[in-house]
Amino acid sequence: MPRVTERVGPGQGSSPTATRLTAADAAAPCLAGSSAGPFLRTDGSRLTCTGNPVPLTGFTFYPALLGGAKAWHDPSFPSYIDHVLDMGAAAGQNLVRATDQWDSHAGGQTADDPIVWSNMDYLLAAARKRGVFVVIDLSAFRWLLMSQGADPSQPDLWIPFIDQVAARYRDNTAIAFYSIVGEPKPPTTASESQALLGFYRTTSEALRAADPNHLITVGGFNHMEDHPELGWWQAIDALASNDIVGVKTYSQHDLDLMPAISAYARSVGKPVVDEEFGMPQSFGDGTFAGGAAYNGLADGRAAFFDAVYSSGSMLGYAGFIFWNMGCEMGPDSYEVSPGTPAVWAVVARYGALPPADQVASGRSLCG
Repeated sequence: MPRVTERVGPGQGSSPTATRLTAADAAAPCLAGSSAGPFLRTDGSRLTCTGNPVPLTGFTFYPALLGGAKAWHDPSFPSYIDHVLDMGAAAGQNLVRATDQWDSHAGGQTADDPIVWSNMDYLLAAARKRGVFVVIDLSAFRWLLMSQGADPSQPDLWIPFIDQVAARYRDNTAIAFYSIVGEPKPPTTASESQALLGFYRTTSEALRAADPNHLITVGGFNHMEDHPELGWWQAIDALASNDIVGVKTYSQHDLDLMPAISAYARSVGKPVVDEEFGMPQSFGDGTFAGGAAYNGLADGRAAFFDAVYSSGSMLGYAGFIFWNMGCEMGPDSYEVSPGTPAVWAVVARYGALPPADQVASGRSLCG
């Protein structure tokens, strides 16, 4: 593959130019791989394909305008999948994290719903064609268990689902990594900390046994500043069956903790991926709308997104995923699109890939 001089992407350092493979060329062997691989790996600080670093920038895939989880149960969903993937291409993104295939209230949901899995298969195939990796996020199983009156903190309930998903996708090289379930309630006692550690040990080890091919993160954590005396998130992220330190960034506390997270990840030889960050549209696109701060952040969305990308890049983060790509507009919406031009420009500027020429202007992306 040819080596070129390119803009250095997130997680690749702070020099403005460097001679290296483009993100697309570095990822190509994995995206074109077979059941024999190659699969994405980690060198202890970055995600790699055949030894070459692959910077990842992407977005969550939550179909807010189609009612969220129920869209996954619709046979016509692939047309929306193509639409949102085209939006990602327009912003130079090469990673998508699909979420919320079930909800916590609807009755009659099943883990083996054939329409849900047909739509997931379509997403993986459509993403691969566009040079995009997919995070297989297992967290919606929590909502399915809750809808059935079961306790999602019981790890044994997750094992059949983990085995089912791993059997379906263990040979798919377009998968970047698995994410089990993020945003746990921070423990307040040593016994709660041990229970949480036990949950993640059991589920991540089961996933590793069922699928030895793919990387695993236990999930994106936040409120990591809570109860530092317990060292709870450090113990979980140190698990041998956890390959990636996953975080979520939604507050000034989260931004302030980024250097400590990066330092810890280096100490255990694992890359960091910011699995989710975002801000409601009501706080302003290019400038702060005024009023009360958002979780300590008195900034518009563009400034906040830039702070996440720039700080994470300087600290060596391996990937970034914002919440959420889509055309929804409204004060409570977190979505990013050409309709939010300032934050859209930031996302495109930090994108791992050049914006796709055929849709780079944003035309027709949101009607």
